[in-house]
Amino acid sequence: MIHTRITVRALSILAGVSIATVSCSQLAISQATVAPDSAHPRPALFTSRDAAVSAGVAAAAVALMSADRSIDHSFQRPGLQSNTGVRRTLDAINFIGNPGAIAFSAGTYFVGLGMHSRPIATLGMHMGEAIVLGGVVTEVLKGSVGRARPYVDPTRPHDFHPGKGFTNDDYASFPSGDVMVAFAAATAASREVKDSWPGAAKYVTPASYGVAALVGVARMYKNMHWASDVVAGAGVGTLSGVLFERYNHAYPNNVFNRVFLPASITPVRGGAQVAWSLRLR
Repeated sequence: MIHTRITVRALSILAGVSIATVSCSQLAISQATVAPDSAHPRPALFTSRDAAVSAGVAAAAVALMSADRSIDHSFQRPGLQSNTGVRRTLDAINFIGNPGAIAFSAGTYFVGLGMHSRPIATLGMHMGEAIVLGGVVTEVLKGSVGRARPYVDPTRPHDFHPGKGFTNDDYASFPSGDVMVAFAAATAASREVKDSWPGAAKYVTPASYGVAALVGVARMYKNMHWASDVVAGAGVGTLSGVLFERYNHAYPNNVFNRVFLPASITPVRGGAQVAWSLRLR
């Protein structure tokens, strides 16, 4: 019972941090949903609200470190680890998070081109952008922090070796890269669906974030990450999705959109006529 309560508490903290991050970023991004014109200055890409949310997520991750050892122990209980149904379900969820989210992003982009749908291609591309941005930040943090993964020694959640994460994956625990990918994809998908298919957003948003949260559970179950790694990964991924969506609204004619998104996709006999705009400015 004690271990169960600890697990529930950890997942509640993860959900709370994710919801707070999404809610605050929603307020910030509402200021950038209309493309600016010459009479209005472009909105800042990173705001004081973003800084406050980032600090809050970082503080939550640090605070959770004191419970990391107990939470990890609860996930590694023999009875839970030997449960075939739980193991197979979380293995599937882990695959959906990574490489599933990356494959879905690429697949959606090419399906959009094949279906002559710029909105679908945009969804896939913008998911990919968020994942790439989050990946760069995550790899720098992993390498710099050098935190040992729980399977190295489950009794030492504070085992840090700055810089060692760049050369040894056993010390690249913080933050979770798979969770970052899942939350970056979920955030980008939620925002794009809200813009292009508003009626579907009420289904896509909770489903995408729900799966992303379960990826965090799977990473802890597989003993690859501490709970605080998961919270940090969720924060990095969510912020990456928000920042790239804000960038695309503030600069709709940015070089990424011009190069990778056709200005028009028109069906023609035997295929499609695709036109790109490559004006650089």
